[in-house]
Amino acid sequence: MYDNPKHIKDQRINARFNDDEIEAINSVASLTGLQKSTLVRQATLRFIEELKAELKGEFDRDFTNLKDAG
Repeated sequence: MYDNPKHIKDQRINARFNDDEIEAINSVASLTGLQKSTLVRQATLRFIEELKAELKGEFDRDFTNLKDAG
């Protein structure tokens, strides 16, 4: 199914939202035609990329240290 096993998405993170946040997510999902889970995943990954760009090398150094600690 996947050429590269790294592309398998089998890790799950639960998040809780209040009524206003869910309403906003539902609205954007409806406008874009995306599933809510896809929308939240894409938004999260985009936010991470923006943080990485903003923090430049700091993010990679911190992330490398976390890998070493585990």
